[in-house]
Amino acid sequence: MGMKIRVRAVHALIAFLLSAGTVMPLLGVMDPSLSDTRMLILSATVILVLEAACLHRISVIAVAGAGLAGLLIWLTGSGSRIVSDYMMAMTLRMQGIQSALPLIGGHAMRITTVILTIICFAVTIRRATCLPSLLLCIGVALMAWFSERQDLLPWMLPALAAVLTLVLITRNEETPVIRVLPWAALITVLAFLLGGGCTEAPAMKNKADEIRQAIMDRLFFTEARDVFSLYAVGFSPQGQDQLGGKPNPEKTPVMQVTTPRTTYLRGTIYDTYTGRSWGNTAGGRRYLWQSGRMESNRQRLFDQGLPPDSIRNSLSGTETVRIRMLNESPSTLFVPQRVRELIPGADLVPYFSDASEIFITRNLQDGDTYTVRAPLFTSDDAGIGSLLDLCAAKGDAGWESVPDIYTALPDHLEQSVYELAQKITAGISNPYEKAAAIQNWLRNNCRYTLDVSEHPENIDFVTMFLFQTKKGYCTYFASAMTVLCRMAGLPARYVEGYLAEPLSGGEVLVTGENAHAWTEVCFKGFGWLTFDATPKTRNASRNSPEPEGPSAPDATPSPEPPDMETASPTPETDHTPPTPTPEPSQQPDSGTNPPAGPDSGNADNGEAGGFPWLIPLLILLLAALAARIAVTSPAFREKHAESEEQKTEIWIQEVSDLYAAENLIRKRGESPIAFARRIDRTGPFSTPAEPVGRSISMLRYSAIRPGQEDTGFIRDTAILLKSELSRPGYVRYWMRRVFLPAARRSWTR
Repeated sequence: MGMKIRVRAVHALIAFLLSAGTVMPLLGVMDPSLSDTRMLILSATVILVLEAACLHRISVIAVAGAGLAGLLIWLTGSGSRIVSDYMMAMTLRMQGIQSALPLIGGHAMRITTVILTIICFAVTIRRATCLPSLLLCIGVALMAWFSERQDLLPWMLPALAAVLTLVLITRNEETPVIRVLPWAALITVLAFLLGGGCTEAPAMKNKADEIRQAIMDRLFFTEARDVFSLYAVGFSPQGQDQLGGKPNPEKTPVMQVTTPRTTYLRGTIYDTYTGRSWGNTAGGRRYLWQSGRMESNRQRLFDQGLPPDSIRNSLSGTETVRIRMLNESPSTLFVPQRVRELIPGADLVPYFSDASEIFITRNLQDGDTYTVRAPLFTSDDAGIGSLLDLCAAKGDAGWESVPDIYTALPDHLEQSVYELAQKITAGISNPYEKAAAIQNWLRNNCRYTLDVSEHPENIDFVTMFLFQTKKGYCTYFASAMTVLCRMAGLPARYVEGYLAEPLSGGEVLVTGENAHAWTEVCFKGFGWLTFDATPKTRNASRNSPEPEGPSAPDATPSPEPPDMETASPTPETDHTPPTPTPEPSQQPDSGTNPPAGPDSGNADNGEAGGFPWLIPLLILLLAALAARIAVTSPAFREKHAESEEQKTEIWIQEVSDLYAAENLIRKRGESPIAFARRIDRTGPFSTPAEPVGRSISMLRYSAIRPGQEDTGFIRDTAILLKSELSRPGYVRYWMRRVFLPAARRSWTR
């Protein structure tokens, strides 16, 4: 009985160290007002009660029954309301709302302390390794770090002492605990001395903040973001839910673009037409751009594998587009449609959505830069029709789901609009020629102007444009083009962004007046192609009203690309640059204003202290993990073995680890041969286990001494088994190898 009491006392001390090192930081993360050292007394009480209950089987039943009865009585009274309030407050806290927890501060402290203490008690049981305790500590430390409460981290030193104590005890169960606890107590005292406040090194704090922000951006970016729209730059004066109205575009510089040719820089992509506006139903999910797991999704959304390599021609060449922001802007990155490569600058972390939009984890700022490499296809490219015909003859696995989404239209559209779409495309079977015919009809029969009346809310926007006003600006033409294409059976979507038309030298200053809308039409085997139905003879400044009358003589439009170019002069011959390119001396000024300088990073120095040892500690932990992986390698251990017997034992242990990784554990009293036969009957391995079982049995239970052939045979078996591990088994293998002492991983344990 005395031995059992000593064992329980040791466990109580370790559990209390772990509890003391996790309860206080967690309460501080929840709310600064909840950090109360009196909760350590509650934690110690809970541990003592649990330890006393574990002394005898009867006491376990008695304490469990009494605890359950007390819990039920409490819940039937005020307990259920307290638990409900606690859960609600915790939910709000996880959403960033901190005002609820202080209202139930006392209850929140006690409930959290009791729950976490019970967890600490469970993960430090005698047969547990240090892994559960270590994971608990890492979780609490990350919560403190991501909450920018580095001042709480010194309180975790008792938990670190508990983990190290478990490591030493697990590695050598004969080590007297009395030799371990004094230095653990010393670490605990140090934690309490440092917990009252610690100084910080500004440079270290800034670096830690950078690392934390990088991790948050790449792993935990779920915050709402600002999305670009023409409404934000004055092209939807009637609001985001109503197209039309007389615009007042901003002349403020937005970005400096370097590009070899006219480039459509997509911002927001819409797939649903309501009659009054466009909506996006495919942009909810977000994926990290650099994620290898999302590579196939990224290639599909941005047509990165189209057209196929076998039929790519000179039109498919990749161009480089460089963008430098000159002003603040929403989080949207303005890029061409077929992004082959995206090179973000500085701290930009790009994501993409199912709508093929690209954005970062914050709003763009003056001085942000990024580079895109992409082919710059447009419908006006000479020879694009022939390329589309070649692509259509190829297979396209992703085509089937496209028409269902991008040909949908609201039920209220009048039959006259459908009849117009049929009239424009009558006698045309080629999809590209249909889209070109619609584009040409709009260019030739509707007039570009900013001088429009306010659009009535009870009339369909496209219908009124096509049959009554026949005049408007880019949103009118793009909306009509998209709707007419869908009526003609062509998958189409509405796009908003900027039009960059460079001067000589390939540079262009893009302002709010260059905001634009256009249409993308999808073709089988090729993907999406840009169509701009807005007449190209419009005044480039977009502020001067156009002369009355159509932009070109009413003539029967031809869908062929040469005729399209004849009917619609090219930008180089008909456009006046929207605004002059800034002088060279002005350009650096716009980019040299950093979004935040060193002073802004040091502005928090007067707040609660950080933990200056965090980064060195993380580096040490990573170095220790790498060293542990290296020294536990069977090849490394074999190289340093002193005898053939030791080499054989090393590889026997490796085979045992590989079987255990697939939950194949030798039962008590089971011989190696019987164990091997059971593996062959039920195990997932194709490599037979019975030969290695016989070899191990012979080496263990006979006078035969192992030789190089025996070691080589067992080594080869281990290599084959490792190649057949399942993914979960591979994870379990590394966990056992890194965290479980070798003495507890033997075939014959």
